[in-house]
Amino acid sequence: MRAAEGPDMETVLEIHLVVAFLLALCAVIFSWSVMGRRVVNAVAGLQFVVGLVAAGMLGKNAPPAVWGHLLVGLLILGAYGMAMGAGKREGGAGRALVFSIVGFVLVFANIWLGLHMAGRM
Repeated sequence: MRAAEGPDMETVLEIHLVVAFLLALCAVIFSWSVMGRRVVNAVAGLQFVVGLVAAGMLGKNAPPAVWGHLLVGLLILGAYGMAMGAGKREGGAGRALVFSIVGFVLVFANIWLGLHMAGRM
């Protein structure tokens, strides 16, 4: 690959897959504490940006499932963001845990969706 060409779609999708499994690992390990939710949210944000790059490379040829995949990515960011906010409030630990569990489930659902779209499942 020459520097002027930039990354090809296969490379971007492989990066997206690697970061997806990093996100899953972070969700399993870090979702359950206030500082850990920040880590998960940061990795989810990175994953979302890589997903936007992949969707941008597809352009108007992107299948509708790609936009659903991105929407679930936004929901993950929202769930962990809400968990972080709830965890900072007095008595909000229970709500923070609920939002973390929702984010956790969405992470794995979105990985399944992505693998299904890629034909790896």
